[in-house]
Amino acid sequence: MHWQRIADVNLNRLSESLKFIEDHVRFSTNRNDLLARIRRIRNRYQSIKKKLPITELVVYRDSSRDAGRPTSFDRPGHRTIQELLIANFSRAKESSRILEELLKLTSRRLSGDVKKLRFQLYDFEKEFFTTLCRPFDPRIHAILDEKYIASMGRAQLARFVRILRDNGATMVQLRMEKATDAQFIRRAKFVGKLLHGSKVVFIINNRCDIAKAAGADGVHVGHHDLPVAAVRAFAGPSFIIGASARSAAEAQRAERAGADYLGIGALFPTRTKLDARPCSIAMLKRICRSVTIPVIGIGGITDNNYRSVLKAGAAGIAVASYLHTGDTKRALRSLTKDEI
Repeated sequence: MHWQRIADVNLNRLSESLKFIEDHVRFSTNRNDLLARIRRIRNRYQSIKKKLPITELVVYRDSSRDAGRPTSFDRPGHRTIQELLIANFSRAKESSRILEELLKLTSRRLSGDVKKLRFQLYDFEKEFFTTLCRPFDPRIHAILDEKYIASMGRAQLARFVRILRDNGATMVQLRMEKATDAQFIRRAKFVGKLLHGSKVVFIINNRCDIAKAAGADGVHVGHHDLPVAAVRAFAGPSFIIGASARSAAEAQRAERAGADYLGIGALFPTRTKLDARPCSIAMLKRICRSVTIPVIGIGGITDNNYRSVLKAGAAGIAVASYLHTGDTKRALRSLTKDEI
């Protein structure tokens, strides 16, 4: 019979495709949440595979006479990593559907298990490619706080933003809590133009409406701002959303609601927000262990203490006042010289 050969080849296809996807997530995305999900899918697949008579299926294999063996049988190669990913997701979905149908011949229960796996793949594919639409590097999150930039003219602010852009900042957040909406959006558009075309992600503090109007990459919301789920519904799947959290429970709720990263602090005394509630390094460590999305430490961070933040598990650090203590270029470089 030939259904065993079909089953064997599709088991191999599914194994290969899932492994390729997992490796890409592991080595290219820096997203532990996605890695955990694809590993769960692979583990689920392995548990199904153990219930199948693999040795019996291998007996039916006849790769030496397989019409698909010659390289001329294959379609032209894919030109980009995204095309490769799309192809491997397609192979995984097709193979799981074929296995689902074949297993109806021998075990409806296993067929149902493969069907569940297939739908998990559909869900993961959507989340994965949505995440590719909002990539960011959380390592150095520079905050433009109105306390320091309100008195800057356009030329001075432009010089400052260019220094951030060209010397290690990976994210720039504009925070203007006392400005009028008109002032806020003018500044946001100005900063956005300076960052446009670079790899630096532009975030607006609190106001997702200003962020969308200014063409920013995302928004960071605090405890008294719009909930993360509401921001996601308003802004869409490609928008980066950061959220503040003070405990592991708050961090987990924010992750479930759709936050892409968390801001945790104030870890040290800070001149920027004098009313900021303190958060210990021990709490930061607990929060980092409780979630899979990136965590960014904030509050009073300098070149003297940033290592303790990274050692606690944070994926990055947010800095504001430290950037205005002297040579901004040197300050940025001092935060990246011993990356952990």
